Amino acid sequence: MNLFLLDVDGTLVNSNALDQRCLTQAISEVLGIQVDPDWSHYQHVTDSGVLDEIINKNQIAESRSLIHRKVEARYVELMREEMAEQPHAEYEISGAKDFINHLEQREDVHVAIATGGWESAAKLKLRAVGIDTSSITFASSSDAMSRTEIMALATFRAKQDSGVVFDRRVFIGAGEWNRNASQELGFDFVSVGKKVQHHTQLANLSHYQAVFSQLAM
Repeated sequence: MNLFLLDVDGTLVNSNALDQRCLTQAISEVLGIQVDPDWSHYQHVTDSGVLDEIINKNQIAESRSLIHRKVEARYVELMREEMAEQPHAEYEISGAKDFINHLEQREDVHVAIATGGWESAAKLKLRAVGIDTSSITFASSSDAMSRTEIMALATFRAKQDSGVVFDRRVFIGAGEWNRNASQELGFDFVSVGKKVQHHTQLANLSHYQAVFSQLAM
């Protein structure tokens, strides 16, 4: 049995610009400070990791958990508003929904989501592109702060859900932080898009069969 872990932003959902606008605005509104919108400048490129670093850097004394709840709630609200204003926006990464459906039909694959976004935000975006997560193992920035922790937790939950030990673990995502976390955990990595060059790479998921060819599966 093979485990396929998928990121959300830039992999299944074309939401990077939306995320940047809404998260920076939510943090600015709640904390009253300007935010560096370049996620690569942060140690942990996850919603909770970025916010925690901002809290520490600015020596904010208010309850960390309360700040996280406030920012997450406002962030999701802002995304809902923007999606409602642009109902015809194309948020799906080409081929994402078909790829998920194909994976779920394969008897040799278990599917899991391992996202750096908060669970509420990630599931909102996935619903917007018609991806049902009710039967998919899920781990997010609501569970842990670092990418490696999130991916490791998704793997643990997938083992519990499936009852099997995986022969191979494959992470599909965009961004150098995903490649680095995959290498740290010993996972195969498939890069989606142009953010990071990798020997196993796809422009999008339209020709998802290429994933299996490149992985010799």
